[in-house]
Amino acid sequence: MKRLVFRILTLTITAALVTACSSIDCKLNGTVLCHYAIQTADGEDAAFVYPLSVTLNRKIVSDDTVYINKLTNASTFDIPMSYNGDVDEITLTLQIDSAMSVSDVIKITKTNEPYLESVDCAARYNHTIEQVTHTKNFIKDIIINNPKVTNDATYTNILIRIDDSY
Repeated sequence: MKRLVFRILTLTITAALVTACSSIDCKLNGTVLCHYAIQTADGEDAAFVYPLSVTLNRKIVSDDTVYINKLTNASTFDIPMSYNGDVDEITLTLQIDSAMSVSDVIKITKTNEPYLESVDCAARYNHTIEQVTHTKNFIKDIIINNPKVTNDATYTNILIRIDDSY
């Protein structure tokens, strides 16, 4: 009799635990990244000749953050967008040689849209890019290819057209 009660109790607890789990599959990476692609001035796919470093110029933190350090043959890269700022600023630096580098600053004006997939998943923010401005040391033009920034990595959000010598 004790065995039967123990088995029924064990089965009841197991069934309760199994049914308590959510059937929602949360994405492992909820980070929202802005996807950049490098192009020639004519719009052809390209890659930087020189190593690329990307610095996030966030005003909340006292110092800038180097997010990418000396990426070689960069043709695409992904940068996380801030949750609370209306403007993100990044600096792209090309290391020409040990004594010389060239930099351009990109400012992205965007919206911050809270997105809740499920109460079981971490909250995230999607964004809509409204405007992009930049300095023109090696960047010739920037085109907003897809203004909706989500955690869907299949879309390129920003096209960076560069001087062919870089």
